[in-house]
Amino acid sequence: MATVYVSLPVPLRKFSKGVAKIEVNADTALNAILQLNKLDASMSERLLDESQKAPKKFVKIYLDGKDLAKQGGLGAEVRAGNTIEIVTAFAGG
Repeated sequence: MATVYVSLPVPLRKFSKGVAKIEVNADTALNAILQLNKLDASMSERLLDESQKAPKKFVKIYLDGKDLAKQGGLGAEVRAGNTIEIVTAFAGG
């Protein structure tokens, strides 16, 4: 397990008491996302599809600034100091 950081977008910070960057211990990107359930039990449900193996359509996940989908998806291995950034789409206009 490695200590990695998960950067949350503003709409999800209400589930982290306003904290923008969360430190978690994980070996894969998926495990890092699942660790967010410690903040709020519904966090992974908000981010992942029903299979819990892929992000929902409106969620993009980056590992150190690179699209996670191009790095092996949620099964991608993470290393100490990596940052996972979650970006959610929003509608408006």
